[in-house]
Amino acid sequence: MSKIEYTKELLGNLVKKTRTSSMDQEELALRTGTSKNTISRLERGKGINSDTLLAVLNQLEILDPLIETIEKEYQLVSNNPMRKGSHLDKELPNDF
Repeated sequence: MSKIEYTKELLGNLVKKTRTSSMDQEELALRTGTSKNTISRLERGKGINSDTLLAVLNQLEILDPLIETIEKEYQLVSNNPMRKGSHLDKELPNDF
């Protein structure tokens, strides 16, 4: 299983376990402006729209830890010196 597939499965399980303690799929879909089918797809580890994923995580109050992790990673890369882009020393020939 690839890292991406594993992450989708893990997120789906997290959403399902978090959701089941307080609401059903239909209610979560209503609260996030999506369909029950989309919630089901997410919980089964299938691909969904990133905006929908973030809305679901926010509704279930599990978005904040993800934001914190992203902020930490952003700080790490922000402190690295910028990599200079490669420049072509000469023009490429136009063979058309």
